[in-house]
Amino acid sequence: MKHAKSSMMLVASAVLGLSLPAMAQITPGSVLGFSRDAIGSLTVSNSNQAGCPTRICTTNIVTTIRTNCLWRLVCTTNALGRLDCTNTLVCVTRTNTFPEITCTNAFPNPTSVTARETLTAAITVNSSCDELDGLFPSNAVLQAVLYTDLRTNDWRGLHSGSFKIMDGTNLVAIGSMSGVNGVGSHRGLEGCALCNHIEGTLHGSIVATGPLRGGRIQASYRADLTDVKCPSPVIPQGSVNVAIDGTVVTICAPRLIGGL
Repeated sequence: MKHAKSSMMLVASAVLGLSLPAMAQITPGSVLGFSRDAIGSLTVSNSNQAGCPTRICTTNIVTTIRTNCLWRLVCTTNALGRLDCTNTLVCVTRTNTFPEITCTNAFPNPTSVTARETLTAAITVNSSCDELDGLFPSNAVLQAVLYTDLRTNDWRGLHSGSFKIMDGTNLVAIGSMSGVNGVGSHRGLEGCALCNHIEGTLHGSIVATGPLRGGRIQASYRADLTDVKCPSPVIPQGSVNVAIDGTVVTICAPRLIGGL
């Protein structure tokens, strides 16, 4: 019996020993590289004129006709000289004519728009930089909703919104996205004004069960709309290639309160 127990302990130790190198990088507070590519589409679901509206007021002549009816006591003298009084409905019609001012907000010659954009893209690992192999789903999908303010001459502007990363029907991560449209920030590597280029910063947290649960994500992203040629007559949309590069910081172990 003693020999059997010793054998089981040796097997368990061997298994733990094999798993230690993979788990060593998941110590609390670890900083891990997060590098993923995403290919999908960006769709503009609706857009509206934007900018500062001008208040325009007009004066119209309005005519109203109102009829008011009241019960009144009407008295008459009959042939015998007696006074007969009865309640009679008396109606009076009045016509009023007056000026009425109507005001509205207008966008004469609009130069900007607001738009709601939906991004859906399948995520793949950038193995040269990513350090989450086996810890983060390799077949996840990025879903984001972005609200943009864009000028109409070159679609330069800004956006903000939210994202989630799904592994099938399972929620992996959630967070926010914010950045710029039609702007290239890597001088010398890309033009200053590219109508088919988007970039920004992503902040979020991992909610999926596992060793990364609760970890914070912070990354930069850039997206290129591959079907759009600049200048574009409409808001850029269509096929998109996204590169996400940043870090995941795992949460620290709970602190002891009081005691030793």
